[in-house]
Amino acid sequence: MSYRSSHNDYAKLILTMSVRKSKHLSTRKLMTYVMFAVAFLAPLSNIPQIHTLYSLRVTEGLSLSTWLMYVAFALVQLTYALINRIRPLIISNILWIFVELVMIYGIIVFGVQKAPPAYEQLLLINTIGKTLSGLAIICFSSAGALYAYELLEMEKALLHKQRRR
Repeated sequence: MSYRSSHNDYAKLILTMSVRKSKHLSTRKLMTYVMFAVAFLAPLSNIPQIHTLYSLRVTEGLSLSTWLMYVAFALVQLTYALINRIRPLIISNILWIFVELVMIYGIIVFGVQKAPPAYEQLLLINTIGKTLSGLAIICFSSAGALYAYELLEMEKALLHKQRRR
């Protein structure tokens, strides 16, 4: 094998790696934008629940202990996000904690109230809010898995590169 052919092979390898890298960065950048959007939008999914709670002043079907656990779990997630400097999680958990505290305050202030005839609407809104919250968790989990996969692939590429030397 001549110097020229090995040099051309090396150039092709560098070109291939740079194309993969730029494609990879665009996917990563897209996921970053998606995560920031989810960080802001997911907590807004509880606005109908908050509106219903404060306009009807009905707490039937709302569990204070559940909302307190939401705050506790969000504080753990916020601590993790702060330690690891994961901005979308920081933003999202701060917003979630705010939403959860608003709900807790409403549940405490209004106490147990009887439901008006529109109780089914309240249950539907609550179910929709919980469903959207679950979707947000799935998005965060997917983003974390993709990021972990990316880190493993980068580490694998570095080890492969070191072995070739």
